[in-house]
Amino acid sequence: MISRGPIIVMSNPTLRPPMPDPLTFGDCCKTYTYDQDKVCSPEETVARFKRKLAEVKLDILNGVRRIDTGRLDIPVYFSVCGKDAYQTIGNKKQMGKGSTPAQSQASACMELGERFSFFSFKKNPANFIRATYAELKAEGLPLLPLERLLQSVHDQNTAPETLAELIADIPIQWAWATNLNRGEVVLVPFSWFYAINEFNGPSAGNTYEEAILQGISEIVERHVCALVTHDRIKAPLIDPESINDPVARELLAKFTRQGIRVYLNDFSLDTGIPTVGALAIDPATFPETSEIVYTAGTTPEPNKALIRALTEVAQLAGDFHTKANYVASGLPKPLALDEVDYIINPGRTVSLGDLPDLSDHNMKVEIERCLAALAKLDLEVLLLDVRHPDLQIPAIYTIVPGAHFRERSMSKNAGLFAAKLVHEEIAAPSVQIEQLNKMKAVLPQAYFIEFYLGKNMMALGRQQEAMVHFNRALALNPEAEDLPYIYSFMGDCLKNMGRYQEAIKVLHQGIELDEERPDIHNLLGFCHYKMAAYENAVAHFTRSIELNPASAIDFANLGVNLRRLNRNDEAAHNFKIALTMDPSLEFARANLDELFAEQGQAARVNAG
Repeated sequence: MISRGPIIVMSNPTLRPPMPDPLTFGDCCKTYTYDQDKVCSPEETVARFKRKLAEVKLDILNGVRRIDTGRLDIPVYFSVCGKDAYQTIGNKKQMGKGSTPAQSQASACMELGERFSFFSFKKNPANFIRATYAELKAEGLPLLPLERLLQSVHDQNTAPETLAELIADIPIQWAWATNLNRGEVVLVPFSWFYAINEFNGPSAGNTYEEAILQGISEIVERHVCALVTHDRIKAPLIDPESINDPVARELLAKFTRQGIRVYLNDFSLDTGIPTVGALAIDPATFPETSEIVYTAGTTPEPNKALIRALTEVAQLAGDFHTKANYVASGLPKPLALDEVDYIINPGRTVSLGDLPDLSDHNMKVEIERCLAALAKLDLEVLLLDVRHPDLQIPAIYTIVPGAHFRERSMSKNAGLFAAKLVHEEIAAPSVQIEQLNKMKAVLPQAYFIEFYLGKNMMALGRQQEAMVHFNRALALNPEAEDLPYIYSFMGDCLKNMGRYQEAIKVLHQGIELDEERPDIHNLLGFCHYKMAAYENAVAHFTRSIELNPASAIDFANLGVNLRRLNRNDEAAHNFKIALTMDPSLEFARANLDELFAEQGQAARVNAG
């Protein structure tokens, strides 16, 4: 047993959130089934949402705007965040999708309500018990079994007793959740699941039944997408001629009429819940003004899953002619069709009617069928009630231990995630180092502990010691997918020491293993800039932006290097984008002002 650290004493246990009643679901019949299954029409959904907003003294919604160009005739809206929503969520807008303008507007509004509710819940300490596993275990509270934590990272080698030892002294956030399969309330380690799932799992609805079905569907969608991607599963194509639903047929025709190729696949796998994958490319505009769009949709009914997938394509695509650059999530963004040949040429075709169908007019029945389907895979559904106390829109955070996410590390070692918790939940680097060294006594050959020790040494400014730990991590046979992370931090460490040429060499080792790493491209851009290799810097900052178009700092860095090459119009363009995204980037503003001054113009920048 590792030696115990100082016990975290709760200042006032009576202020802990009390155990709630379990979340339940009941009869909930659909009245709207045109393109999605809802308890009311999209017009009524928007009206309800706005009535809720009128009752609260919060600036949440600043408007709903249509943003598609009309080329596909598939409406895409976004809801503009008000001041309170922006401060809570961190994004200025939330996008919506649907086959009709009303449904797309409703989707955009509910997406805003979902995110505002979830992040408000997450940011409120009163919703959590902050304590160690050992403390809560000693109190006899109903904790989620450690076997479910091991299942959540697919670790079949670590014993529950070892995991208990690793996490015994880590103070983390715990929250009450309902095990929907069992109807029981348990304490779940929120910090653990947020570290591995992040904000995959929030959902909202007109009723809790709507929210539950959406939450389960989105988790299943991410799960099968991760498996298809990681294992390169040849998911069968769906025969377009087998689609009989008039809304689904018309949506598909809106793509094909514009010459856009759409590949539909059955991603349901062994879940018993229908998921449709959709990949679309416009040969006339790719790659100059469009991208390959690759996404999926899951609902209890196959036609609605197909509709969800196609409207998601429309949401991401920018009508395939606007140079839109979407951020990949559940599925990767292919740069060429040969990357996904196993998807577009799987060697097998099925009918849409071959997909599982769990649909019923009563959402209660659909939830029960989804739970039963997942239970066959030993997957249980945990729900946190994250409804905002003022907004009062039904909202939940769904956790399914054992479900996969593409964005999550595929490492099946619970110790890695325990070490990540140390890094994220303990503020002081020196205390982190102490805790990691305790874990090292339990797992002396764990490369990830050396990696996190290196990160902490970097945070303390001890770059040479950090390099020692990073080199030890490399010597301990790390997982292949973690090698780029190690090389990235080694390159950052060398950069901090001003050893730019060495940093470039190490960073290229990372790029050779995973070219789609914006962090590595950012570091390479910086190092090349410091070496006055501005063309190379431009190439890497450009690639970083392609991979992460939300990075304001990379737009600004690109502008700096373009200016060094006297490409001043391009530089000014990128500075403007950077400032629109992040008005606090003073060096971008200073550069832009200088450019305008050189041209004899007054700088007018709408930082928005």
